[in-house]
Parts: sequence; C-alpha cells; structure tokens
Amino acid sequence: MAGGGDAPSIPVWDMAVLAGATILLSTIVIVSWTQPLNYNLNGNDQEVLTVHTGLSTATLTFDASCLDDPCQPLTVWVVPHDGEESWDGSLAGAQEVQLLNSDTPQTSETLNEPLPAGEYRIILDGDGKYTFETTVNREIPHEFVPAIIGALLMVWGIWRKQQEDLD
Repeated sequence: MAGGGDAPSIPVWDMAVLAGATILLSTIVIVSWTQPLNYNLNGNDQEVLTVHTGLSTATLTFDASCLDDPCQPLTVWVVPHDGEESWDGSLAGAQEVQLLNSDTPQTSETLNEPLPAGEYRIILDGDGKYTFETTVNREIPHEFVPAIIGALLMVWGIWRKQQEDLD
C-alpha cells in the first residue's frame, strides 16, 4: 500500500463470488434489454443492423409498426455479410420479407427457413417512420454461456467459503 501498510490478501473464492455475480447479472441485463428502434426512411435502402447467428443456425423474427398515417410499405432484406465494413448496396443473395403495407400497420414475421451459421446485414426499405425490432432465435443459445460461467463461479466461491468456515 502507498502508506507502507499491509492488507490481508483476499481469498480467490471471494473474488470468484464477486466476479461470478457481476458476470451473471450483467449478462441477464444485456440479454433482456432490447428495445425497438424508430427509423425514418426516405425510400432508400438503409442498413440498420448486423446479426451473427453464432455457431449454429438461427431464425429471425421481425416486429414492425408504422408510425405514419397512412402506412407505407416496409420490406426487410437479409443479406449475407461479405466482410466489408460498409454495405455497398448490393442485394445479391438476399432474402426479402414484406413486413408492412397500407392494410397492416403492425406485424410480427418470422423467416421461413433458418439462416446458416454466419453474419448477416439487416436492410430496411420503405418510405416513412417505423418502429422495428429483430429477435435472433439461435439453435444453440451461446449468448447464455457467460451467465452459466458466472453462476458456476458464484456457486464454487460460496461452496468454498462454506468449507473454510467449517475448518
């Protein structure tokens, strides 16, 4: 310590409990904290999101609602990511999903076929104001791995602390 003092060392199991609790809680907050975003489109295709399916296949669910009256059509394109930083505007190999039209101002649509493992760009095409949200349903939900690791660290730390108290 700076003043020349000494502090007792912290047992590794106490640190495991703190680290595990932090990892577990932050993972739960991050996974559950999704909010739809508002987009103001002017008739041009706009990249709004990049989705990574992880190690397995995944299906996508799109929730959209129109904020204008009358509602203009809204289409979403799922384009395989080519590795480039910015999207060049190409829709080659893309899947098209018609979300909204003048008759349906709000919808929830799921892709018919699961996407193979990889990364995809989500492109919106419409003219108007919309609320849009994408949900990724992975076959192997790897986003929960940190929560499992955090829970295991907490359980081990608490168990080890109880063993110390018994001695």
